[in-house]
Amino acid sequence: MDETRFDLTYDNEPGRVIRGRVGCDVDEGELQPWVMCLHGFKGFMDWGFFPLLALGLNESGIASVRFNTSGSGVGEDLVDFSDLPAFEKDTYTRQLEDVARVRKAIEAGELGPLDPDRGVLLGHSRGGGVAVLHASEFDYKGLVTWASIDHVVRFDGKTTEAWRKAGYLDIPNTRTGQLMRLGMDVIHDVEQNQDRLNILEAATRVSTPTLIIHGAMDEAVSMACSERLAKAILGSEIQIIEGTGHTFGAVHPLVEVPASLAMALSCTLGHVAKCLDLPIG
Repeated sequence: MDETRFDLTYDNEPGRVIRGRVGCDVDEGELQPWVMCLHGFKGFMDWGFFPLLALGLNESGIASVRFNTSGSGVGEDLVDFSDLPAFEKDTYTRQLEDVARVRKAIEAGELGPLDPDRGVLLGHSRGGGVAVLHASEFDYKGLVTWASIDHVVRFDGKTTEAWRKAGYLDIPNTRTGQLMRLGMDVIHDVEQNQDRLNILEAATRVSTPTLIIHGAMDEAVSMACSERLAKAILGSEIQIIEGTGHTFGAVHPLVEVPASLAMALSCTLGHVAKCLDLPIG
């Protein structure tokens, strides 16, 4: 399958752009099932395992939709964090707007021959939490989370107090060496939208078949987060992968596929195929 680039914008906010890729078989002659993939904090659609995940889906006859949220900080070259002002004002609510914007584009046929009624949602880390929130508001055939958060408050009280005092919080990106600044918008968003952004409460409203995957040695998001999600989502399955961490052994760029990542991919493809009523294997 070939991948096609797309850009989605907002009429009421010039300069706000969602940049993405769709991998689908345009010659198949019928609407195709698809998986929408959501990246995490300081992540982007081409980070580490996402291209491999998209390839695995495409080779299984499933279209892939992945994108950089408008506040990801990744610019037009799709590689560098060259739009840090967008990152600074990003919020959970804006991320939900982006996911809904992409879903709307799929439903309108703007992203190719995708069947609006045969979609699965997948999110990693913060993207997993956003996926749960979104899936509580929109219908999907299935949901998969990788190393998902279960709460939008991610910083301790001391850090948040300093953040409020300064009016910003600088987050180091150890891979690029950049300081990525968060403004006050995210704090205000969490305070003003507590009910909507309650991930565990939203999880109780998720009715789609759900697979929750987490590394037992996750250093960034506790395995307990996924265990709480599994309890909240009725009928969900949880897969704990021993001996691996937050990215299942993947690095960027991905040069080899660790066994733990291969397991996460295999479990995911099996769940997606089952949800979409497709042959497995």
